[in-house]
Amino acid sequence: MTLLRPISSDPIAIRQALERGWATFASCPWVLMGFTLLSGGTNLLAQLLYRYESGLVISLLGQPDPISIVLAAMGWILYVLTGLWLVVGLLRGAQLALHRRRPQLGELVRVDGRAMLRCFGTVLLILVVLAVIVRLAQASSWLLTLIQPLLAPLPLLAGLAVIVYFSADQILSLPLTVIGGIGPLGAFCRGRAATDPHWLHALGLTLVLLAMVLAGFLVLLAGLVVALPVAACTLTAAYQQLFEPVDPSGISVP
Repeated sequence: MTLLRPISSDPIAIRQALERGWATFASCPWVLMGFTLLSGGTNLLAQLLYRYESGLVISLLGQPDPISIVLAAMGWILYVLTGLWLVVGLLRGAQLALHRRRPQLGELVRVDGRAMLRCFGTVLLILVVLAVIVRLAQASSWLLTLIQPLLAPLPLLAGLAVIVYFSADQILSLPLTVIGGIGPLGAFCRGRAATDPHWLHALGLTLVLLAMVLAGFLVLLAGLVVALPVAACTLTAAYQQLFEPVDPSGISVP
């Protein structure tokens, strides 16, 4: 596990992160876009396979189709793995470029099983917490419906507010676990400790990154080839503002 120390208690400088993120992307655009196209295309094919085969799970005779079940399961597993591969590769490429080391496509394509496993654990932890929040809000709303129906929407609104707060609070979890090399629970706690005192800045960064990705979707998905690397570089630049930069070789940068 990489030794990771916070270097600043200041809030995230969103504009600086954007400027560094764009400059980093501009220093090696073709490598980052090429990897995004390769991994993202594979991810899309896996998603299409899963959707197609999941529709054939029940045969025309009304019986389960074992072959379709196996293919659908393989498509789902491949979809998850390629998604993790995309995230880890982009963050690794952003880390290399921010250290003024021009990344090579082979470095991004290389599968890092440990980083992917940590990334999966972090995403799973966040999803579980979000699911618990949703279930608690729904249960509270149901109970209020029995007592005072007019108050039933309040727990749902409160749950939505908590989801927004939590999502912004965990904006640095992925770079912490992929670049920082710490486990899901450690990334969860350290990310919250770093962003919670300046939550509004974390929310601003979250909205900026979300706007980037949504803008990529609007350009017939082709924009994602640019939007995803720029978002990864911006997120990594924001991470380096609060945590000690870690050299790609694993050695902390003084």
